[in-house]
Amino acid sequence: MTKYYRLYAGRVAATTEKSEAQIIVLTSPDQEEMLNIIKEYQLDEHTFISTFDADELARVESEDEHFAIICKCPKNYTAHAQFQFRISSFGIFLFNNLVIVTTDSHHLPLADEKRFSRINSLKMFALKLINHSIIHFNEHLRVVNKMSDEFEQRLVYKTIRGEYLSAFGLSKSLVYYINAIASNGTLLQKLQITQSLGLSEIEREFLDDIIIENTQCRRQAEIYSNILLSMMTAHENIVSNDLNTMLKVLNVITIGIMVPTFVVSAASMNVNYPIDMESGWAFWAIMLVMVLSTIAFILMQKKLKW
Repeated sequence: MTKYYRLYAGRVAATTEKSEAQIIVLTSPDQEEMLNIIKEYQLDEHTFISTFDADELARVESEDEHFAIICKCPKNYTAHAQFQFRISSFGIFLFNNLVIVTTDSHHLPLADEKRFSRINSLKMFALKLINHSIIHFNEHLRVVNKMSDEFEQRLVYKTIRGEYLSAFGLSKSLVYYINAIASNGTLLQKLQITQSLGLSEIEREFLDDIIIENTQCRRQAEIYSNILLSMMTAHENIVSNDLNTMLKVLNVITIGIMVPTFVVSAASMNVNYPIDMESGWAFWAIMLVMVLSTIAFILMQKKLKW
């Protein structure tokens, strides 16, 4: 899908005329659309295809007539994701009078006046896109933190295999998020030192703010990842301790049963039943020893705190 936009009064406005377009957004283009764009604007085919690769690292490349920027962003979360947050990439091809944006299924809220306002140049628009990606990461991190708190509350009372696997999925997602945010940080540093980009003073100040936001976003992701890992480790230790306590109780019960059983087994096989008046005392003596041995075991267990 191809959409056309232009800058109007500091905002991004949609247009149907390609000749008026200053911004071209390609969302999940087919093979024909990709080939036409590559041929028309003389784009590097490898770089263009890399913008749709989720495993591609964020980077900036300087071409003859444009800059190619690949930035990382989170995919929109759906209920079918099973508590796993995915990473995607989008591309920005920055010309002097045109910006081409490529994305797979990532929704760009260009009509949002809060995020895409006070845009006086195409370079500022490109920086706003990168800033939107960082904001999107922060929004997902807040959701991940809430999910982590819910898992913690449920895991306190009972162990559910599905809940534990979901927490593991969140932990895995945070690792990918940290890697993607760090990759964006490298991209931003490269933009900061690239003199040929020709950023104005206002644009450089905004780029500095983006770098600070990205650094804070990365630290927040690392904190959430450490908290989630600590929670899972603590829960594993609690489950292990509960299991050891249960085995200890079962062992004590087993030994307690074996003590009187040993006494009875050792002596009672050679003694007649109590109805035999001549040897009836032997049965009761064995029973008395069994009771005394059981009491002695209980006292010893309490003293040693088994």
